[in-house]
Amino acid sequence: MGGDETRLFVSVEVPLGLRERIAKLAQELPPDAITPVRPDNMHLTLRFMGEVPERMAGDIGHRLQGVEFAKFAVLLKGAGVFPSESYARVVWAGAESLELDALAKKVIEALRGIGKEEERGFSAHLTVARVKRKIGVKEFLQRHANEEFGAFVVERFCLMRSELRPGTPPKYTIVEAFGAKG
Repeated sequence: MGGDETRLFVSVEVPLGLRERIAKLAQELPPDAITPVRPDNMHLTLRFMGEVPERMAGDIGHRLQGVEFAKFAVLLKGAGVFPSESYARVVWAGAESLELDALAKKVIEALRGIGKEEERGFSAHLTVARVKRKIGVKEFLQRHANEEFGAFVVERFCLMRSELRPGTPPKYTIVEAFGAKG
């Protein structure tokens, strides 16, 4: 990565206690087949941009300042996998909130044309683990399909920088935070 590019995404922070509770799900999966996500690296991604020119960070922040929202609650509930049960690459815990979906739409719209565009559409989730080889997840998914992990109130979202370092988990830092209006 050249010094003039930075890896950015927009996310909502989740309280540490909930992240720690969700991280325990990884203990039910074969340890040699997964890479668990550490609780301090869990978040709800609203928009991943990937590598963007460093000089655009100010424009991105300016665009995000125009995103208005009121505080709202999110329920963390259920577990699932991407892309499919027969070929799980990512294990996640779900997040339910119409307001979160609406906020993601506003963020995606505000950042249209910047960075990598997501083809799949927004799907609110916390990544629990990345899967390195084929595993059976049917019982795991049935066990946690409707489990409620807890709820929290979203008062802000953040523009985040992601630094990838070989052999260690990514390092995430807040570039700028944007608070609820009301």
